[in-house]
Amino acid sequence: MRFKTNNIIATGLVGLTLIATSLYAADENKVTVATVNGTAITQDTLNNVMGMVGGMPGAQVDKKSILDDLIITELARQEANKAGLTDRPEIQEKIKEATDRIVLNTWTQEKATSFKPTDDELKKAYEDRTSGEKIEYKARHILMKTKAEADGIIKELDNKVDFADLAKKSSDGPSASQGGDLGWFKPSTMVKPFADAVAKMEPGTYTKEPVQTDFGWHVIKLEERRDVKPPELETLKPQLEREYQQKKMLAYMDELKAKADIKVTLPAEAAKPAADATAPAPADAKTEEKK
Repeated sequence: MRFKTNNIIATGLVGLTLIATSLYAADENKVTVATVNGTAITQDTLNNVMGMVGGMPGAQVDKKSILDDLIITELARQEANKAGLTDRPEIQEKIKEATDRIVLNTWTQEKATSFKPTDDELKKAYEDRTSGEKIEYKARHILMKTKAEADGIIKELDNKVDFADLAKKSSDGPSASQGGDLGWFKPSTMVKPFADAVAKMEPGTYTKEPVQTDFGWHVIKLEERRDVKPPELETLKPQLEREYQQKKMLAYMDELKAKADIKVTLPAEAAKPAADATAPAPADAKTEEKK
C-alpha cells in the first residue's frame, strides 16, 4: 500500500496525519523536517506517523510520501482555522467532549495505577486464584439409554472386549466415533455424578456399576490422572495487579459517591397497577413452583 499526496481526500493516511498534527511542537530541541507557512513539522512527528503506518497490514513505509501527507494535512489544518471552524458552537462542543474524554481517561488510568498491592496481597490473590482443582483426568465412556444396556456393556468388558471398540459400536454419546475418548478434563467440566465416579477410580479401571446422569447411563474407563501445576506467580502478577486496581478503583468511586451531594431529578416511573391476586398464575410460574 502506497499513499499518494496529490489528493488529500484519497490518501489513506489522512486520518493518521490529522491526529499527528496535534504532535507538532516548537520545541527547539526537536529536529524540524519541514516548515509549512512557519509551522514546523518535527522528526518526532514523522517518526510517530511512520510507526503507526508500519503497523497497518500491507503498509509500505515511505518517508517522503508520509512527509508529503503531513505537509498537505498541515495546509488543510491551516485553511480550516482560517475558515473559523473552531468558533462554531457544535465544534466547540466536540472539542469540549474530546478534552473531557482525554482528561477523564488520563485521570482514571493514573488513579488506578496508584493503587499498588502489597506482596502479601498479591500472594493472597495468587493463592485464591490457584487453590481450585489441581487434578485432571483422561477418560473414555460408553453412554447407553438404559441401565440394563449399560450392565450388558460391563459384562462385555468383563469378557475382555476392548473398551474403545465397544464404544464405537454401542455408545450413544457424541464421542462414540473416537472410541468414547473424552480427552483431559477437570471435574468441574463434568456433571457431578460423572465427576464423583471418576474421582474414586484408579487409572486403568472401569466402573463396575453404571453411572446415571441426565444424559443416560455411563460406563466409564479412567485412563490417566495428573496433577495440574498452576502458573507461577510472576506469570499471573500483571493480571492480578489489574484486578486489584479495578477493585480498588470501584471502591474509591463508591466512596466519592457516598460523600457527594447528589440529587436525582429523573422522574420516577408511574406505579404499575398491582396484579389481580385472583388471576391464575402464568404457566411458567407454575413450572417454577414444581421445580
